[in-house]
Order: sequence, then C-alpha cells, then structure tokens
Amino acid sequence: MTIEIYIQNIQRWIESIPEGQAEIILEAANNATGMIKDRIRKTGCKADGSMFAPYSTTPMLTNCSSMTQAACAKKAGSKEKRRDLRWVTLKRGDKKVKLFELEGGYKEYRELHGRPTNFVDFAFSGNMWADVQVTSNDNDHRKGRATVSALHEDQYKKLEGNEAKREGILDISEAEMNDLAGIIENRLIEMMQRSDLA
Repeated sequence: MTIEIYIQNIQRWIESIPEGQAEIILEAANNATGMIKDRIRKTGCKADGSMFAPYSTTPMLTNCSSMTQAACAKKAGSKEKRRDLRWVTLKRGDKKVKLFELEGGYKEYRELHGRPTNFVDFAFSGNMWADVQVTSNDNDHRKGRATVSALHEDQYKKLEGNEAKREGILDISEAEMNDLAGIIENRLIEMMQRSDLA
C-alpha cells in the first residue's frame, strides 16, 4: 500500500468516526446498563463493592388492597389474625381508609410476598428495572455522551425515590468500566480494519 492510499484510508476512517462513535457509545451504554442491573439484582452490591443499606424494618402501615391475596391471607386472613393486628383509620379525602401495622416494615412486606430480603435488589415487580435503559439519542452518542435512566414518569419517580434512600444505583464499577473499555477498543479496531488501517 502506498503512503497516499494509507493517508486516504486514514481520512476515510476519521470521517466515519462520528457515525461509528454513535454506534459504539450506544453499545457501551447498553452493556453498562445490563452490567449494573445484573450486579445489583444478583448481589445487592454497589459499584464500590459495598452493600446497599438493608430493607427497612421500621413498622409501616398497609392494607389488603395494596397486597396480593395470598400475602394478605398470611397476615390478616382470619378473624384471629385480624384481631391480633394494630389497626389505624386514616382520612383520605372524603373516605376513611383502615390500615394495619406491619411490625417488620418493608422487609416483612417483601417476605409476605415471597420476595428475597437477604440483600436489596430494587426489584419487587421488576417494572423499574425493565424501564431503566439508554434514554439518550443518536446526536448525544455522536458527541460521546450517553444517559441511562427510566423511560416513564412513574418508574423515573420510583428510581429517583430509591436513589434518595440508597445512593449510587446507576453507578458503574471499575471492573465494569474496564470491560466497557475493552468493548470500545474492540469496536475501534474493527472500524480500523474495515478501513484497511490495521
């Protein structure tokens, strides 16, 4: 290959970078999102390796309308069980709502629903994690930026509330960063190979 052809290939590769960069950034952001979700759902670990604060055991108020039928039956499924509960009536608008206390707090609420409580995974229904994805657009990706968040308002509020209680939900670990750097490096090499530069 002559130096002139090599320089032309470099120029062609440089011109292709913005388009290729958008693809690479999107792929890296999608991979990062998957890594974060997997780490938290499988281990309950923050990016720095520490555990998120455990589920609350502070007593909370609930009622059967906010629980599954099976979970409610475990706690208030008979007259005897209901009699042993501490009841509170609250006024909500024109209605009065009767609630009972779960002494074990949100941790007990999860246990009644058969959800794990040995570590925090931010997954009860799974809707929040399903909604968390890359929310930035192609123009952002061409500039080397990507944003990961919840798409829909209700799940965004849930993510925001969880973040307020336990910071660092969408942080990425050093090991994950290294994996992403490898992905980006491989894609850049592929771009160079397509331009006959490697």
